[in-house]
Amino acid sequence: MTDWRHSYWERVLRRPYSRRQFLTSSAVAALSLGLWSCAPQAQQTQTGPGTQTTEEKPRYGGVLTAWTAADPANYDVHQNSTYQVLHPLAPCFNLLVKFDPMDPNKIVGDLAERWEISPDGKTYTFYLKRGVKFHHGKPFKAEDVKANFERIANPPRGVVSPRKGVFQVIDGIETPDDYTVKFILKRPNPSLLTNIAQGWNVIYPKDLLDSRPDMKNTVIGTGPFKFKEHIRGVSIELVKNTEYHVEGRPYLDGIKYFIIPDPNTALSAFISGQLLMYRPNLQADADEAKRQLGDKIVIQKVQGYLFDTVNMNAQRKPWDDERVRLAVSMAIDRRAAVTVLAQGEGSVGGFMPVGGQWALPKEELEKVPGYRPNKAQEIEEAKRLLAEAGYPNGFKTTLLTRKGAEFEPLSVFLKDQLAKIGIDATLDVQETGTAFDRLNRRDFDMAPWVHAIAVDDPDAVYAEFYLCNAERNYSNVCVPEVDQLFDRQSQTLDPNERRRLVWDMERRALLGNAKIVVDWRFERTIHWAKVRNYKRHPSLYNNFDFQDVWLAEA
Repeated sequence: MTDWRHSYWERVLRRPYSRRQFLTSSAVAALSLGLWSCAPQAQQTQTGPGTQTTEEKPRYGGVLTAWTAADPANYDVHQNSTYQVLHPLAPCFNLLVKFDPMDPNKIVGDLAERWEISPDGKTYTFYLKRGVKFHHGKPFKAEDVKANFERIANPPRGVVSPRKGVFQVIDGIETPDDYTVKFILKRPNPSLLTNIAQGWNVIYPKDLLDSRPDMKNTVIGTGPFKFKEHIRGVSIELVKNTEYHVEGRPYLDGIKYFIIPDPNTALSAFISGQLLMYRPNLQADADEAKRQLGDKIVIQKVQGYLFDTVNMNAQRKPWDDERVRLAVSMAIDRRAAVTVLAQGEGSVGGFMPVGGQWALPKEELEKVPGYRPNKAQEIEEAKRLLAEAGYPNGFKTTLLTRKGAEFEPLSVFLKDQLAKIGIDATLDVQETGTAFDRLNRRDFDMAPWVHAIAVDDPDAVYAEFYLCNAERNYSNVCVPEVDQLFDRQSQTLDPNERRRLVWDMERRALLGNAKIVVDWRFERTIHWAKVRNYKRHPSLYNNFDFQDVWLAEA
């Protein structure tokens, strides 16, 4: 098997000069124009035949073969935050409401047929579908919805809930009857429905939640597909749920995810037809598939909700000093990151997705230290900050690095960036399970990571990553002013006033550097043209149940 490290940089660089030369600011300065994208988040580019024509009639049968990079560490969707868990398991579940598969800006019912919001905005009433059964035969009822959202918002001892912060606005959940659920809020919250629709909020049966400490070894939902088997290091196989509650669905007989860590092997498997769907990290790989296969395949590309980032453990010195964290932010050439890490297929941005309604405008972002255009001046200021903090000659540190072609290049890039201000970094490469465990235990100095968000909403993003007690604030950085602004914007119903508060919150949060956002990535899915009725969403975490997807004849 070809080592991905060699081929990755060969494909990225394809230049007559060395990788180190390429990483320097001078080598990329001319390539850095136009990287501050203002395109709407849901904007999508598609090359190849359309997903479906009006004359086509959906066809039953066939197995969709897709890709994932690693085995899921466990099967408890609520406790996880990696696509390696969600993607192969999402087809086994339903949500209460979800984003429309064909329109990522629209929310539609899933297990809820309809819903109502009280005039004061504090009560959401959901009316549930009848005749729905879990895969183990139990009927789906309101008590299941209540049990799941109580578990997410207030997890029992020993259960991790990365997204619990966004549901702290819930005061209680009532079930007036078997098919009605009421969410009673502490205050009006304009983001509730959006956050419920996240792909992570799958519904498990209450009887199983009550009978075991977690769902790490169980995959029982109401979804269009049932879990068949997981052969570690090889594949995860799902089969059609013949008793599915949506008439005539699913079309597919099954889905098989092949576990392929090496991107070169995965690309070859796609080109050969072993994989019908693949999510390449590099645009060069999508282009190569297109070059070889032409109109036999479709490329769907979006300005995604995926970003490269750095966590710095404020429980350890020197990262408890805001000056040190800010110096690192100022050392990183984000325009170079877009060129090197994303092959130019990305954008410079802050904590909210680039181009969305909540993102800090380019002219405002460029006033923030770390984002200012004069990088040479920022480097000098960063060195002064380190000297003021007691590190005039820099220091040594370690980069906890998740193993894989999606993650290691970020650490390699950051090692070179840190050297510019005298910080000597060593990579500590760990398998996914170990890396996540250490990240969750805050057992690291620096932890470069590739994060993604499910929705472009300040409640969701800040409650998950940037508040003092946010579950995924891995740096343990606490800026009380950010929390105060968060509370104000979260209950502000006027969108313009809320946006103003979000921008104020962003300006302060970017100085605290609970995370350093290095760049935002374009996301792409490539699939054979015979895969019909699939639309890639901006989020890596939505629209993966494949309920309506079908395969045309070859």
